[in-house]
Amino acid sequence: MRRHFFRFPWRTRRQIGADVDEELRFHLDMRAAELRSLGMSPEAARAEAMRQFGDLDDARRYLNAVDRATEVAHQRTELMGDLRQDLVYALRKLGAAPAFTITVALTLALGIGANTAIFSVVHAVLLQPLPFFQPDRIVRMGFFYNGAPDAGAPPELNDFRTRSHTVRSFAMYSGASVNLAREGADPELLRGVRVSANWFRILGITAAHGRTFVDGEDLEGAARVAILSDAVWRRDFNADPAVVGRVIRLSGEQVTVVGVMPRDRAYPLTAELWLPLVFKTSELAQSRGSRYLSMIGRLAPGVSVAQAERELSQIGASLALEYPRFYRSLAIQPQPLQTAIVSDLERPLLVIMGAVAFVLLIACANVANLLLVRASARESEMAVRTALGAGRSRLARQLITETLLLSVLGALGGLLLARWGMTALLRLAPASLPLVGAARLDPMTLGLTIVVAVVTGLVFGLIPAAQLGTDVATALRAGSRGVRSSHLTTRTRGGIVVAEVALAVTLLVGAGLLLRSFERLLSVDPGFRPDSVLTFRVSLPARSYESDTAQRMFVDALTPRLEALPGVRQAAVASVLPLDGSDLTLTLAIRGRPPVPPNEEPATEVLSATPGFFSAMGIPVVRGRLYTREAQPGTPKEIVVSRAFVQHFFPNEDPLGRYVDLGWYEDADRRGGTIVGVVGDVKQVGLDQEPPPMLYLPYAQAPQPNLRVLLRTNVPPSSLTKPAQAALRDIDGELPMFSIRPLGDYVTASIGPRRFYATLVTVFAIVALALAAIGLYGVIAYAVTQRAHELGVRLALGATGRRLAAMVIGEGLSLTLGGLVLGIVVAAAVSRVIGSLLFGVSALDPITIGAVLTVLLVVAALASYVPARRAARVDPLVAMRGD
Repeated sequence: MRRHFFRFPWRTRRQIGADVDEELRFHLDMRAAELRSLGMSPEAARAEAMRQFGDLDDARRYLNAVDRATEVAHQRTELMGDLRQDLVYALRKLGAAPAFTITVALTLALGIGANTAIFSVVHAVLLQPLPFFQPDRIVRMGFFYNGAPDAGAPPELNDFRTRSHTVRSFAMYSGASVNLAREGADPELLRGVRVSANWFRILGITAAHGRTFVDGEDLEGAARVAILSDAVWRRDFNADPAVVGRVIRLSGEQVTVVGVMPRDRAYPLTAELWLPLVFKTSELAQSRGSRYLSMIGRLAPGVSVAQAERELSQIGASLALEYPRFYRSLAIQPQPLQTAIVSDLERPLLVIMGAVAFVLLIACANVANLLLVRASARESEMAVRTALGAGRSRLARQLITETLLLSVLGALGGLLLARWGMTALLRLAPASLPLVGAARLDPMTLGLTIVVAVVTGLVFGLIPAAQLGTDVATALRAGSRGVRSSHLTTRTRGGIVVAEVALAVTLLVGAGLLLRSFERLLSVDPGFRPDSVLTFRVSLPARSYESDTAQRMFVDALTPRLEALPGVRQAAVASVLPLDGSDLTLTLAIRGRPPVPPNEEPATEVLSATPGFFSAMGIPVVRGRLYTREAQPGTPKEIVVSRAFVQHFFPNEDPLGRYVDLGWYEDADRRGGTIVGVVGDVKQVGLDQEPPPMLYLPYAQAPQPNLRVLLRTNVPPSSLTKPAQAALRDIDGELPMFSIRPLGDYVTASIGPRRFYATLVTVFAIVALALAAIGLYGVIAYAVTQRAHELGVRLALGATGRRLAAMVIGEGLSLTLGGLVLGIVVAAAVSRVIGSLLFGVSALDPITIGAVLTVLLVVAALASYVPARRAARVDPLVAMRGD
């Protein structure tokens, strides 16, 4: 029986009901006849049949359900038909106004595209979790000795492993670049890192091929093993899985490859190779003053970072009591690993995200103005449709459909712009910014674009829908004379323009402050002359160059070969270069002064260099002289210090002739010398940082295995790369040159992040200014069209065209001034947020604010000029003919 209903779903309720009644009566009679044949009386048989066929109510209920389903389907069919009609009509209307459609779509594409591109970066850097197991439980430790940030020492690994309960496991690591020897190819330097054996277990990473380190491989005497990054595996070993188990030669040692890491699942982010961090027994017992290690850990289940910090600080305090010779105080501050990686990027990226949000708001304001103008122009059309029976909701749905269609077009254009913008963004971003290169247009970003498009479409559809009038007769009469907007609509459009100008002012002030800061940085004297200098690095492996004598002999052989190259004016070698991110800080003691209590010794940055370093770098001599080539082992030790060193340690004394002792790793091994000269200060950390006290040692008396080589040239520096490689190969064919770059690149790289931020904000500010100018032009031009009758009357009564033009320009400037006042107030509040990104410029820099005001007033005058000329040329007869 139920199949009967489904078989004929198109029948009406009356037809279905009649069929049900007829079929039920037939079966009822047949069942009653069967019961009578079994001996029942006719009355009893009828009653029993009625009881057995009591599903008549079920059939009736089914009919009601069919009714409801039919009604819903009918409504859905009507809705789909209306939607198709709305879409067809919207496409026809938008196609009939191509200029309007293209303008709105491009405006939205600019706003949506910029936000999509920047959100991709913010998502990759700040929101996307690191690709590790439970990354929120991985913390990086910050060491604070006597209140100053520093690195960890080898014995502290066991200290915290045995005493901590809030952190389940600890691992230490340090950089360890190694030379990879390759058959039939030049040697290559790999950015390696030495890690504890449990390193990958803390991160929760398994090898893509082979295995990770196992317990015991970081102990003294263990077999030499290594793990390759995915990039090195593909680049140097042709992605061969058989590399696992192969023996390779690293810095003169035979090392077995035990694993290959997965792509984009490694830490540190730039590591190309991992080696076990092996401590000698003496290091674990005596090296508390040797602070060069970093540490990570994994929190125990249910433990917060704050709880771990409290416990680790207590452990640090107990260590300071046990080892007062090394610690006056020791504090450990754990920080989530992702926060530690991107902490310097968080505020700049949020500032840039705010800038593009302003661009989107300005774009939306422009679109709102355009839609208000279009809605005013369509008042007569809406009145006709209302007179023909269209309801207010029907008209509103039509307008929302049109704006949603525009938003979709804008979103599609925005995705294309975002894709192009992402490419430009990644090329512009300096390599020093972590995780920026991982930015992609992923599903979350696409979802944001869809949400923005839908929300903007709905909002923009409601704005003109709210302007739908109810007085049909008035609207029809107005249509015969042209467009007449209400006073409320006019004020709304003016308010939108004021808001646009205010947002543009805020962006322009921010961009101006960042550009002024960048200009100040460019004018900072780094303390050396970076032009015409080629630099490269060489790492001497411990196996072949473990002794000071071997390191010294290598430099003595390399320097004259390089100086003999055509085009080389001077060659020099140093342990550190300014602005390259490396340093060596040692404690010191000045002879003749009272001894300083343990853990309160002053410290200075130390650099060992050959005598030609100062002239090759262009560092001037302020007092005294430089050490010479005669400063060799066994001769009296001579040192040179910087002006900042003298100001810090000899503020009212003559430093020449004073002897300085240095703590060289351990107190038992003291190195130092007599100060023979003072040189100028060098920006060692950054152009925006004060020069630190520097102490320069003769390389012959304080050799180092990690060399920075400088060549001051008479020819383009890059032309000497191959001759320098040949000179190095003559001495040792297994040593690669790396970090080959002009010295000026270090200066450029040091301001790279600031250049990146300033460029982005400036681009967005220019876009915002252009959008605000377009919005102002649109409002003034429409006002001139709307007031054509009034302007004609004024001309007929004697007003001159110049006076009308001045009036129109004045109205444009009045809107601009309102936006300027509001914008300066907003900019004053917002500029404090970017205070940490500024250098040498106040957050309320009057030059920047004055320049922004001037630019905006000029742009506003230009935007008002074309409509003003049109107003001045109005024909009074044509303007008044409508009346």
